[in-house]
Amino acid sequence: MKLNLSSRWLLMVAICCFCVCCQQLPDELETGEVGTLNVKTRSADEEAIAYPLNIYAFSEDGDCVVSQTVKDEEEAVKLSLPAGKYKVVAIAGYSDDYQMPSEPKLDDVVQMTGEAGAGVPLMMGKADVTVGADREKKLEMELSYVVTAIDIILSNVPSDVMEVSATLSSFHSSMDMNGEYKDTGYTLNFNCSLNTGNQWLSKTRYVFPGSGSKVALSITMKLKNKEERTYGYVWKDTPEAGRPYHLQGEYSDGFSLTGSFIVTGWNEAEDVKFNFGTASSPDDEPEEDGGEDNPGSDLSGVPEEGTIWNGTIVADVVEDESGIDLLLMSLDEWEATTSQVDGVIDTYEVNGISNWRLPMHEEVESLRLRFSGDHREELNDLIAEYDSSLYGLANGAKERYLCLKDGKYYSFQFILGTSTTAAGEKRTYYLRLVKSYRIDF
Repeated sequence: MKLNLSSRWLLMVAICCFCVCCQQLPDELETGEVGTLNVKTRSADEEAIAYPLNIYAFSEDGDCVVSQTVKDEEEAVKLSLPAGKYKVVAIAGYSDDYQMPSEPKLDDVVQMTGEAGAGVPLMMGKADVTVGADREKKLEMELSYVVTAIDIILSNVPSDVMEVSATLSSFHSSMDMNGEYKDTGYTLNFNCSLNTGNQWLSKTRYVFPGSGSKVALSITMKLKNKEERTYGYVWKDTPEAGRPYHLQGEYSDGFSLTGSFIVTGWNEAEDVKFNFGTASSPDDEPEEDGGEDNPGSDLSGVPEEGTIWNGTIVADVVEDESGIDLLLMSLDEWEATTSQVDGVIDTYEVNGISNWRLPMHEEVESLRLRFSGDHREELNDLIAEYDSSLYGLANGAKERYLCLKDGKYYSFQFILGTSTTAAGEKRTYYLRLVKSYRIDF
C-alpha cells in the first residue's frame, strides 16, 4: 500500500470497544404484529463459550433488524421481531484482535486486525428461522469454532541464539456474517520465548483457515553476533477451522517438526510431519529408489524469483554450497522526499524481517531486468491477487524510484534502457525498499 509519510503515523488508531447497535425496528412494532424469538445457544462438545455473546437477526435483504449482547450464560436471549423470515447469527469470542462494523449487514466482514492472529478463538452459529406475529418461537443454536489454533515449541536450539520467531502463510484474513471466508494472503507471525526447559515456545494464536493448497512455514533465529538464520518449509495442506495445530520442532543443523492436534474439544487429532533441510523440492514427490541424490540443490521452502514470499517480493535468488541469498523487495510503496527516507527505513518491518534499505545503484539494472515490460505486468497481477489494496510497480515517464550511489540519492525507473540520475531535494519519489536475506542449508 502506498503510504504518504505525513499521514503514515495516523494509520495506527486504537480499535473502538465493540458495541452492537442495529437499526430500529420497523413500524410494525407499534401495531402489535410482533413475535418473540427465544434463543438458546450451546457449543459443540459443550465447550465453554467466551462471553460476551453477540446475537444478530438479519432480514432477507441482509439488514440487521435487531441484536442483543449477552454478558453471561444466565442472561436470557429474547429478540422481538416483526413477522417474517430471518437469518440469526451468533458470534462469541470477539475481541480487539478482530474488527467489524458496529451496525453490520449480512455481507459485512469480521476482519483480523493485527499480524499475530487472535488471543481468543472465535465461535459462530447461524440458523434460518420464520417468526410469526404475536407468537413466541424457540431457537436452539450450536456454536462451533471458525478459526484454527496454532502454537510452536522448538527444542535443542543453540545457546547462542537470542531471538526466535516464526511465520506461517497464507490464511484468510476475514469472514462475513454468513460464515464465508474472504480475503487471502494473511501471514501469521509468532514471537517465541525461552522457558526453563530450554525450549522456545509461542503462545497459542487463532487465525482464520488457510487460503490455499499450501502453507509456507519460516523459522528465523537471531544469534548473539547479530547473524540471522532462516529455515523454511512448504506444507502441502490447508489448515482447517476447528483444528488445532501443535507444532513441535527439534533443531539439528536445521529443524525437524512434527505436529499434532491436541486441544481438547476441537476436531479429531491428526499428525503432521515436517522435515527441514531435506534434499527434495516442496513441489515434487519423493524420488523412487535409485533416484540420484543432490544435497547441493536443496531448495525446500525456498521461493522463486518474481514470486511473493513472506509478505515480500523475491527479486533475486543466488545459491551456493551452504545456502541461498535472496534479494527481497517490499510490497509496500511510499512517496517521500530524500529527507524523509530515513524515517521510512528506520520503522519498517514485515513478518519479523527488519533492517531494510534502498537498492544500491549496482542492483538497479538487475531490478530493471527482472521487473520491466511483461515481467512488470506479471508482478503487478500477482500483487493485485495477493492484496488488491497494494500498488504495483509504476513505469510512467515521471514516476521514479530512489536508490543509492556512492552514498548519495539517485533515481531510476523500472524501464530497460533508461538512465539513473541524481535525485533532487524538493520533489517526492517512490520508495521500494530491499533486504539481503540469507537462508542456510
